[in-house]
Amino acid sequence: MATDQQPVAIAAHPKADQLVEHDGKIYSTVREGRAFILVPPKARTSVDPQAKSKSKAADDSSQVQDVFYNPIQQFNRDLSVLAIKAFAEDLCRRKRYKHDDEQVKNKRKKENKRKRPRTRDEDGENGEGPVKVRRSQDGSRVPAEDAVVDAIESEQTSGETRQSGVGEVQTTAETTDDTNGVTVTGQASGGAGVDETITNGTTHENDTVVPEAQNRPPWKPRFRILDALSATGLRALRYASEIPEATAVVANDRERKATRSIKINVEHNKLDSMITTTTSDALGHMYGVAYPPPDSHGPSHVSGKYDVVDLDPYGTAAPFIDAALQAIEDGGLLCVTCTDSGVFASCGYSEKTFALYGGMPIKGIHSHEGGLRLILHSLATTASRYGLAIEPLLSLSIDFYARVFVRVRKSPLEVKFLAGKIMTAYNCDHGCGAWTTQFIGRHVKHKGSDTNWKYTIAQAPTADSNCEHCGSKTHLAGPMWGGPLHNPAFVEKILDDLKNVDEEIYKTKARVEGMLDTALDEMIVNPETMDFRSVKPTTKNGEKDIIPNLPPEAIDHHPFFFIPSALCKVIKAQSPPEALIKGALRHAGYKVTRSHCKPGSIKTDAPWPVIWEVFREWARQRSPVKEGAVQELQPGWKILQATRKTIDGGEDKHAKSNAKAEANGIGTAEGTPDIVTEEEGTRSPTRRPTDPEDVKRLNVVFDEKLGRDKPGKRLIRYQENPRENWGPMVKARGS
Repeated sequence: MATDQQPVAIAAHPKADQLVEHDGKIYSTVREGRAFILVPPKARTSVDPQAKSKSKAADDSSQVQDVFYNPIQQFNRDLSVLAIKAFAEDLCRRKRYKHDDEQVKNKRKKENKRKRPRTRDEDGENGEGPVKVRRSQDGSRVPAEDAVVDAIESEQTSGETRQSGVGEVQTTAETTDDTNGVTVTGQASGGAGVDETITNGTTHENDTVVPEAQNRPPWKPRFRILDALSATGLRALRYASEIPEATAVVANDRERKATRSIKINVEHNKLDSMITTTTSDALGHMYGVAYPPPDSHGPSHVSGKYDVVDLDPYGTAAPFIDAALQAIEDGGLLCVTCTDSGVFASCGYSEKTFALYGGMPIKGIHSHEGGLRLILHSLATTASRYGLAIEPLLSLSIDFYARVFVRVRKSPLEVKFLAGKIMTAYNCDHGCGAWTTQFIGRHVKHKGSDTNWKYTIAQAPTADSNCEHCGSKTHLAGPMWGGPLHNPAFVEKILDDLKNVDEEIYKTKARVEGMLDTALDEMIVNPETMDFRSVKPTTKNGEKDIIPNLPPEAIDHHPFFFIPSALCKVIKAQSPPEALIKGALRHAGYKVTRSHCKPGSIKTDAPWPVIWEVFREWARQRSPVKEGAVQELQPGWKILQATRKTIDGGEDKHAKSNAKAEANGIGTAEGTPDIVTEEEGTRSPTRRPTDPEDVKRLNVVFDEKLGRDKPGKRLIRYQENPRENWGPMVKARGS
C-alpha cells in the first residue's frame, strides 16, 4: 500500500488496500471473497510466540485488535459460504415444492367447497334455486327478498320513499399485495353464485387469466441467516453478497465496538437492505427468537427463527448450543466452530472435556476425530431433549479447530435412534493403539417390516479390560457420536459447485477441494451411507432431493484410523510405504482409504486382528525385528509372539503361496481397481477371515501397485504452512 495514498469517504466504491476515512479515523480496506472490511492500518494479524517479554512486545509497532479478525481462517469462511450456498439451494427447493403443494391443496379445497351439497337454507321453494336468507328483527331467519319487502313497507309507512324490488347483495373483498385486484363474490336473490375478479375496473370470471397474474414474479422462499458472534461482520457480509438465496442476514455481537465496526462495514459494502446489526448477548438473542413475547402471537405472527445459525466463538461453542438449536427452523442448518482443540482432542483436561461436551476424550493419533464425535454427541443429546434430530452433513478437523455443519429436524421418531448411535471406545492408548467400540443402545428391524423398529439396550462388554492384542490396560473414551460424520450427497454438491467458482473470490479453493475429496473418500468404508441415494424415494414431483436425508438408523461401523509408522514403532520395525499396507489390505478384500484429519493415515473396514497380522507379516517378510529390540513387558512382545512359524528348512509355506499367486498374476495391480469394492473383494484370492484361525491363514501380499491411489488431479489434501506465526491468535480487547 502506498504511504502517500489519500483516504476516501466511506461512501466510495470499496476496493482492496484503499484507505477510508470515517468519523476522523483512518481505516485500511481488506478484501475477502466479495466482501470488504475496514481495519486499522496496523492491526495485528499474527502473534509471535517468542515475543513474550514486554520489551519485545514494545518493539512491535502493530496494534492490538479491538475487534477480532484472523486472516488465516479464510479457509473456514470460504468453506462456510460454499456449504451454506449448497444447503440453501436444497432447502429453498424443498420450500418451493411445499409451497406449490399447499397452493394446489388450497385450490382443491376451494373447488370442493363450491361443489358441496347445498343446505336447506340455500334451496328455494320447489327447488327453484338458492335463496339468500337473513335474520329479521325478531331473530327468525327469512328469505332476503321478503325481508327487503318488509323493510320497504316499513319505510313507506314512516314516510320514507324508496324504490321497491331492491335485493341484497353480499360482497367480500380480498386485496393482495401482488395485484390491484379485489375479489368479489356476488350473489343475487334467486341466482347462482358467481366469482368474479375486478381489476382496474374490468370484470373477469374465475376461468379468465388475469394479465397481472401472468407477470407476477415467482414466489421466493424466505432464507434467513444469523451470524451470532459476528465480530467484524465479515461472515455476514460474505453471506449477504455471495449466497443468492439469502433474503436477510442478522449480524449480532454483544460488544458495542464490534457492532459499530459491523455497521461501518455494512455501510461501506452498501448492504444496508440485507444485513441487520444487533447488539445483544447471543444467548439472549437466540432464546428471544425461540420464545417471542406472548403479545406477538396471532394470525399474522411470522416466526423469527433462522434457516441457518452460525456459531464461530473464540474457544468452545458449548454454551451456545442449546439456544442455537431452538432458534433454528425445522430443517435448518447449524454451523459450529470449536477452537479449543486442547480440550476436545486432548486428555490434558479430561474433566473440562466432560463438562463441556458430555464425554471423555480419546487419546492417540485419532484424537481429533474423537473430538469431532464429542462435539456431535453434545449437539445430538442437547437436541434430543426438544424432539430434534441432527444429521451431520460435514464434520472436519481443520488446523487448530473443528468445524461441523449439521441439519436439524423436528422428528421425535428419529430421536429414538439416538441411543443406538452413541458409543464408547475401549482404547489401548499407551499400548498398541488398538480400540474397540461399544454402542450404548441398538435398534433392530422387525422381521418382514421396513418401517417398524425395536429399540433396546446393547449387550456389554465388547472387550476385556486388557487389550487382546498386546495385553496392555485399556481406557474408556466417550460417550461420543457413533453415526456418520458426513452426508456424501452434500459433499458431492459442494465439489460440483466448486467447478464454477472464481479462484479470485475463493482463494482457498484448492484446499477446500482437496479436503472435501478426502472427506468423501472416508465414506467408502461404510457402504450404507454411500448407497442410500440409489434407493431413496423421489419427491412428489418425481425428482430427487439435492441433499437427501441419511437413513436415521445409519451408524459408522468403522470409526477412527491408524498411521503405519505408529504401529511399526510398537513392534520396532521399519515403517513401510503406505501403498504396501493399503495393497495388502485390499488384496485381502477390505476397503482402504485415508482420513482428512492427518496425513499418512489409513482408514479401513479391516478389524484389528487382520491389521496386526499384516504388520507381523511385514516384519517377518520385509523388515525383520532385531533380536532384543522388543522386551518382554513391552506392548509389541505379545503381538510378535503370534508371528507365523516357518516350516523345515526355513521356508515359509505362506511365502510359497504368495510367490505362486504373484507368478500366476493373482494379486497384482494389472486389471485390478485401486479401491476394492465389496463384490470385487469377495472375488479376490484371499477372502475375509471370519475367525482367529482364518487370520493366521490369511494370504498377505504386499502389492504396491494395488495400494497406490488412482492417478488424477493433484489435490492439496492437508494444510501447508501459509506463513510464519499463523494460528488462532489472541482474543480481541473488546469494549
